[in-house]
Amino acid sequence: MDGNGLRRYIGDRRFYRRALSVALPIMLQNVVTNLVNLLDNIMVGQTGTASMSGVAIVGQLFFIFNLVIFGTVSGPGIFCAQFWGAGQERSFKAAFRFKLFTAGAMCLACMGAFLLWGERLIGYYITGGESESAEVMGYALGYLRVMLWGMIPFAVSMAYATTLREADRGLVPMLSSWLAVVVNLVLNWVLIFGRLGAPALGVRGAAMATVTARFAEAAVNILWSHKNADKVLFTRRMFEGAPMGRAMFWDMTRRSLPLTANEALWCVGSAMLNQIYSTRGIMVMAALNIAYVLFDVFTAVAFSLGTAIGIIVGQELGAGETERAVDTDRKLLVMEVALAAAVGLVMAGLSALFPRFYNTTPQVRALAGRIICVMAAMLPFECLSNGCYFTMRSGGRTLVTFLFDSCFSWAVNVPVAWLLAHRTGLDILAVYALSVSTVLIKDVVGVIMVRRRYWVNSLAGETGPGRGM
Repeated sequence: MDGNGLRRYIGDRRFYRRALSVALPIMLQNVVTNLVNLLDNIMVGQTGTASMSGVAIVGQLFFIFNLVIFGTVSGPGIFCAQFWGAGQERSFKAAFRFKLFTAGAMCLACMGAFLLWGERLIGYYITGGESESAEVMGYALGYLRVMLWGMIPFAVSMAYATTLREADRGLVPMLSSWLAVVVNLVLNWVLIFGRLGAPALGVRGAAMATVTARFAEAAVNILWSHKNADKVLFTRRMFEGAPMGRAMFWDMTRRSLPLTANEALWCVGSAMLNQIYSTRGIMVMAALNIAYVLFDVFTAVAFSLGTAIGIIVGQELGAGETERAVDTDRKLLVMEVALAAAVGLVMAGLSALFPRFYNTTPQVRALAGRIICVMAAMLPFECLSNGCYFTMRSGGRTLVTFLFDSCFSWAVNVPVAWLLAHRTGLDILAVYALSVSTVLIKDVVGVIMVRRRYWVNSLAGETGPGRGM
């Protein structure tokens, strides 16, 4: 490939400076947050396999909640990024209000679901003897009841944090996340093990630490946004000015619903996959929990570039710079896959060492290490599909992203895993590896859709109560 060909896929220093200015705060925030989750997980893991499994099961439920909220704020976030790029203050502010209200409503709905059906949902993941199952259920319910208190601050903080990023203020949510990390880590040490005169609360202490950290993170994002209203604009006379027009409201709703449904169905699909794997025993759930913690830490770097694609490309589409958006997207996709390959090598190198930090059986540690190796090998392919997803989302093609992401998961990934787990004699590692390898099909579809440029679409000129920033 000659120099001109390479320039289509590799940017100059100015390009990478801009990309990193958006992606780096997101990367650092996600890496530090996941590092604390890792330490939290290791601390809980010191109390035994049953408590670790109970926390891991509730973690699956909150994984669904987190992604549902993420999907809820993502639809209005597409508009926020494009309105910011187009310089439309009133539309930008109206999109934020829509984001805040819908995130709050979805949070209350999820809280109600966990209160009504939490025990039943947890029960789907528990297999084994009666006494062992009862012990895991006890730990899980104790953890869930405390974690419910952190759902509202998480949803509100997510609405503010994502809007700050879309307004090129990604440093603030990064710093708020770091504060949450410190609070969580210190309180974990105090409350799980009973340090500094506090009672040893075990998994309930871990939940209390997480909830306190959620409130701290939300406080920083909210207070800074309102104190610096002239810099971020969406909090300047937040509820004053022209109301959202009917056309804008329905357009935003129409594009937001597929994203919310996508995140909900995708993460329910992921939870279903874990439930399928868990039918091979509690040992499998414990091993997956260990592997996912390391996976989250290392993939926070590569996956953060997907979020950056949505913001940068969305801003360029909103500004009407179509060809520049296409060029930027192509280079960012290459950057994300290359970074994922490097991260995967490091992750594979730690596959034998990391599980040793857990107070569990040698069989669980060995299985976790092998699963980590599979995750590392598939990481570049996972990141390619992630980048294609955010590319299509940046132009507001939310129905397409719905079909590409969650529909693929339910139509291909989940049935393949179920058939392998229930209709073959393959061991769990082979079942897992063959299941996740279906992402290769998704990559082919994603690359074709990106190359056809169906995602290229500007929303800033379509709707909005007015201009002027």
